[in-house]
Amino acid sequence: MSLLFAIAYATERQLLPSRLVNHPSIFVLSLGVYASGFAVYGAVGFAERYGYSFLNYYIGISAALILLPILLAPLHQICRSYRLNSLADLLSFRFRSSWVGSLATLFLALSVWPLLAIQIKIVSESTLILSAGEALVGDSANFKNLIALLFCVVITVFTILFGSRNLPSKDSHRGLVVALAFESIIKIFALVSVGLVAIYSVFGGFGGLQQWLVAHPEILKDLSTPQSGDTKRLMLIMFFAGSVCMPHVFHMLFAENSSRKNLATASWGLPLFLLVMSLPVLPILWAGKASGLTITTDYFPLGLSLNIDNIWLTILIYLAGLSAAGGAIIVTTLALASMSLNHLVLPLFRPKDHNVDIYRWLLTARQLLICAIILVGFIFYDLIGDVQSLTNLTIASATGCLQFLPGVLAVLYWPRANRNGFISGLTAGFIVWGIGLLIPMFSDYYPAYLESLYINKISNDEFWVVVASLSIGINSALFILVSMFSETSAEERSAAEACTLDDLNRPSRHVLNLQTAVEIKQRLQDALGDHAAEQEFKRALEELHLDEQETRPYALRRIRDRIEINLSSLLGPSSARRVIDRVLPYTDSVLGSGEDITYIEERLERYQTNLTGLAADLDSLRRYHRQTLEDLPIGVCALGGDQEILLWNMSMADITDIQSSTVTGSSLNGLPEPWANCLINFLESSDLHRSKFCVETEQGLRWLNLHRTESQMWGRDELIIVVEDITDTQLLEHELTHQERLASIGRLAAGVAHEIGNPVTGIACLAQNLRYETENPDTLETASQIVKQTQRISSIVGSLVNFAHTGREDRAQAREAVNVRNCVSEAIQLLSLDNEAQQIHYNNNCPTDIVVNGDNQRLMQVFINLLSNARDASSDSAMITIEAEEDNAEAHITVTDHGTGIDQKLQNRIFEPFFTTKDPGKGTGLGLALAYNIITDLGGDISIESPVPEFSTHGTRIHIHLVLSQPQPN
Repeated sequence: MSLLFAIAYATERQLLPSRLVNHPSIFVLSLGVYASGFAVYGAVGFAERYGYSFLNYYIGISAALILLPILLAPLHQICRSYRLNSLADLLSFRFRSSWVGSLATLFLALSVWPLLAIQIKIVSESTLILSAGEALVGDSANFKNLIALLFCVVITVFTILFGSRNLPSKDSHRGLVVALAFESIIKIFALVSVGLVAIYSVFGGFGGLQQWLVAHPEILKDLSTPQSGDTKRLMLIMFFAGSVCMPHVFHMLFAENSSRKNLATASWGLPLFLLVMSLPVLPILWAGKASGLTITTDYFPLGLSLNIDNIWLTILIYLAGLSAAGGAIIVTTLALASMSLNHLVLPLFRPKDHNVDIYRWLLTARQLLICAIILVGFIFYDLIGDVQSLTNLTIASATGCLQFLPGVLAVLYWPRANRNGFISGLTAGFIVWGIGLLIPMFSDYYPAYLESLYINKISNDEFWVVVASLSIGINSALFILVSMFSETSAEERSAAEACTLDDLNRPSRHVLNLQTAVEIKQRLQDALGDHAAEQEFKRALEELHLDEQETRPYALRRIRDRIEINLSSLLGPSSARRVIDRVLPYTDSVLGSGEDITYIEERLERYQTNLTGLAADLDSLRRYHRQTLEDLPIGVCALGGDQEILLWNMSMADITDIQSSTVTGSSLNGLPEPWANCLINFLESSDLHRSKFCVETEQGLRWLNLHRTESQMWGRDELIIVVEDITDTQLLEHELTHQERLASIGRLAAGVAHEIGNPVTGIACLAQNLRYETENPDTLETASQIVKQTQRISSIVGSLVNFAHTGREDRAQAREAVNVRNCVSEAIQLLSLDNEAQQIHYNNNCPTDIVVNGDNQRLMQVFINLLSNARDASSDSAMITIEAEEDNAEAHITVTDHGTGIDQKLQNRIFEPFFTTKDPGKGTGLGLALAYNIITDLGGDISIESPVPEFSTHGTRIHIHLVLSQPQPN
């Protein structure tokens, strides 16, 4: 026992290689706990009593493993999905009743206490045989009881150390699995060794065995004596049921098994293991008879090793029986303790003080239950005394567990079954079993009230067949009839859908009265305490890969369901459901069609590889239509009746820049602006269609066509919104309108140029004539200015005509050297002539030696536009600074004002024609566009910076880069 514990401890401390610990063969060997101490000792007596029918003990669980796809695999899927660690948990979950869990726990305890008594009996009697060296004698009762009590004390300590040292939430004990695998190796090695020694030491080999059998034909005749057909069939069904109904086997198959692949390996590995275990049974039986052993047939393996005086073989077979009995008691007690805690203790008593550590409280309660269960097993052993053989106890225990087989099959294959039928059938079956098999265990004769039931006396071997047949028959009949004629609740129907083979559990889409996931933790604190609530909340978030800031209704439902599933392994499904329904209740009835479409999609994606035939074809069709919706070039958004987002395709994600994974399952009002307001306003309106709806986003204006439709098929109240992005089309229309306006301006400009040309020419002639009519310097200067301005008028009109017709200035115009400072000064002088404009201070800091390659008239036009805009954006007496510097082969010119600045969203459009931020009537939107075109045509670059870094929050700075003029040779 110390060695087993050392192996378990080393495994939990990760001292053993992970490849060894996680190897499928370890799980297969751990399932050898099914072959308890009875397989080491009782199997020989079983073979003597029932002949070749003893093989049913090994064939039963092998048959269950052969039915892996239709029995064990679906049960494993259900247990792993909903954290159901025992048969009582499974039945309570399926029939949605705490009474089912409590009755199942009580009846399972009654069924397996004979099994516990077998293990204690094996240890005490084998120890007595080893001590006395001869058959059991009548005055050895005190010695056996002392050994049995000592074994129970030791096994209690080791059971607590094996399975109850950790918090109850850790429902997997890898150390226990590895220890049981080692115990199975010892067991099979010991039995095979005794079998080989029996053949070669007693018979001298297989030839001698054959000769002995020929000389004793009655031996084979006794083995071949035909049993009644009912006995064989019922025996096979009993041990078949034991593979899923015995608590220790159920615990190892489902609670301690984290992978379905392990079951696939076990489907051939465990039958092979049991085959090897069964091979030595008959040789040991024949060798014991040939040796004339007077010991009880059950203990022939130990008697043979003593008879041939092989001390090492004696120790080996004794340790095999001890470890096999200890392993069976440990696993059975752990399973019973978990069921008793979840279905007997917690429904009646639970700590009310929130400061109590619920984990520690559950751990202590489980340890006390372990002590109580083993104590009751010892009392049961003491009460039955030496009356019952190991075979009788095994049959009684297997017959009791058989009563659960109808319920287990109904979990998978009969959705109409209900709690009323199950409770009625199980109770009636156990009453018959208790009267027929349990009570007579405490006496060496069958009570008169049982014998009076039959006219003809029945042999002991036939009696258990009658009781077993009668009990399972009444059980099944009542189960079926009561279920058919009583109502099945909605909860049971929902659980049946979750458990039915190949069903995906379509969950209902309810509403939780929660805003964020953090509220779930706060409410759990009232039921579990602060520490446990924090741990369970974090555990659920980690398993679902969510964070505590979640607000999506779908995510909140997932977190709630995950916490309930996790609590099922801690408190049992009934208690977990009561706790969750109390602290996290749903606030209203099922929404829409009643199905959580998002969850179904997620489950189908994971379940795809398991679908075959028509189901696979339907799933392929679903995927085709789903992908069609995803690939549509038009945005599609499906909403539930409560405006929960059920579908958000890729086009919708491209339009809104919101990914589907972050928005699916959330409420419509949880969308970021402007999309929430846009879609909600559209739904609240009476419009089914809305055209050219403009939305202002961070990327700019977008124009949308919105359409909606309501789905009423199959009672659904979902909404579908179709969003068509027509931004590109709308921009193209704007561009065409803009081009039309340019063409209109061109025609207008041509007419203006024609009409203005003659007056301007006349003004220029008159100004030139003044030079000859006066010698006054002031008059001459004025005449010169008039001539220059008439030339500028002609140039502007020509530029406007050219720009309107081509969108660009004529690139073929001649370039000249332009002094930047002089050009800026001239522009400032012209702007100063406007007495009605606000007074601004211009600071021309351009060096006198910077000369660029350009057109003086056109550059002056650029500076006039830039300075005019800067003046309009500035306050009275503000300063506008113009600076220039040489940067490699370019001139870098800046115009800086102290105005309010330009919004970041508008800076990308500031150079577009007809775009202006001024009030209507105060700007045409052509000045900066014209400046941009002039600078670009001159081979330069113009850009805007706002706000100015030196001013922090205000100001605008225009950057101009122009090519420097190369000096001409003299």
